[in-house]
Amino acid sequence: MENVELKEMTPADLEFVKEVYDYYILHSTAVFYLHPLTISELGENIRLGDPRYLAYTIHANNQRCGFCYISKFKPKEAFDVTVEITVYLTPSAGGKGIGYAAMQQFEPRIWEAGFHNIVALITGENTASVRLFEKCGYTECARIKQVARKFDRLLDLLIYQKLRAS
Repeated sequence: MENVELKEMTPADLEFVKEVYDYYILHSTAVFYLHPLTISELGENIRLGDPRYLAYTIHANNQRCGFCYISKFKPKEAFDVTVEITVYLTPSAGGKGIGYAAMQQFEPRIWEAGFHNIVALITGENTASVRLFEKCGYTECARIKQVARKFDRLLDLLIYQKLRAS
């Protein structure tokens, strides 16, 4: 098993995050973006330094191999009990238990930040993410069929959620 550690994301990490995102944007349906992101666009979702909306890079054996962050689920204040979680690994880091180990460290921090509900929005073709979130105890709570188009294919959106234990 890899030695997995989360490190607080800094502005210096955004180029790495962009590279990982851009890989999945250009080569998969795991991301619903159609074009590579700018650093500015990343900043709209990743709230660096925010004590509540956490963002980390994922390191395995002291090598940066992914990132995770939480963002607002919806802009209306009533939704402030819920966050959307995002987790991505470099292609070479997948399938090694790194994502699971990172989630085991990340979730307690999310609950400590005061959230009640974590949701993951996953494209229907992303079976690796579905397996990860199910292994971590998330349940599918919604499936929106053919809600997006990428690579000339209509894609389903799966919504997985985990509620804070009472």
